[in-house]
Amino acid sequence: MVSALIKPFHVQRMLYPISVPKPGSAGDLIGFIDGLGRIVTEPVYLAGSHLHEGKASVVDASAKSGFLDHTGTLVIASCFQGLGKFKNGLCSIDGGFIGHSGEWVIEPRFAVAGSFSEGLAAVSTDGETFGFVDATGDFVIHPEFQQCRQFGSGLAPVCRDGRWGYVDHGGVMTIPLVFEGTHAQCFRYGVAGVQLDGHWGFIDQHGSFVVKPKYDDVKFFSEGYAPVQLNKKWGLINIDGQQVVDHRFDELREFDEGLAPAKVDGKAGFVSSDGSWVIQPLFDKCYRFWCGLAVVRVGNVYKYIRRSGEAVWTSEPGAGVQTPPLVGDWPAP
Repeated sequence: MVSALIKPFHVQRMLYPISVPKPGSAGDLIGFIDGLGRIVTEPVYLAGSHLHEGKASVVDASAKSGFLDHTGTLVIASCFQGLGKFKNGLCSIDGGFIGHSGEWVIEPRFAVAGSFSEGLAAVSTDGETFGFVDATGDFVIHPEFQQCRQFGSGLAPVCRDGRWGYVDHGGVMTIPLVFEGTHAQCFRYGVAGVQLDGHWGFIDQHGSFVVKPKYDDVKFFSEGYAPVQLNKKWGLINIDGQQVVDHRFDELREFDEGLAPAKVDGKAGFVSSDGSWVIQPLFDKCYRFWCGLAVVRVGNVYKYIRRSGEAVWTSEPGAGVQTPPLVGDWPAP
């Protein structure tokens, strides 16, 4: 099953960040290639991100950040600090939020500001207590939590006194603060991974376990499957909690259009939903596909490869690996 949420990315031209060692420095310079491996933007930036909603954040030689569009053209002037990413039409940067034209939609006034999801963003004015603001910058959920994560399926994970629960858009605690750990998953496909009594499982939007907590660790559901860890080995379950691939991988990540990075006996490649190798484990590390290309590493060289396994771009030895966005950065279905 292919997630409909990734299809919109294919209708626009994508850029992929690359790194080259900076002469006389331990750092790298960042440029961009297209899906064919052709250089679109020469490596001249101190830092750079993947495209989000058609824009990539870059830091220039003056240490100021701006945004490129999908053609590599600077369309938002370099006048900010740090890297940002657009989500739900807004980008959190410098303690405020800008729109796609670079104008302030919410003036800078936060110590910490997260991305918008379902019309709300987790923010903090003091860096210690978090709540949610709407697109006007007004608090709609009072800042009373130690941590907050993004909304999905109408609910967001929040943490208070070391325990996690879920609030709705009105701030009502619809799932009590009973879960443990350093984090709780955002809802995807109507379920979320949580930890209880030292084990991970998945709950539904009512807080009931649909996959009992028995795993050492879990990752997000994507395309109907979730990697789960038991006895230090990773396998795969479906949305009904049925084991579809046994626990035999040392590493296993989420799917993107039918392929997931996996690793066994020190070598990494890509597997299908039945656990068979589609791209053979010939690499030291694999990261997930971001639209048409994936990042892989062999020794101190990294490459962008197609779904066929063919490399379209290879770095110089020692260049920094440009990893793709995490699944938690995707819009939540």
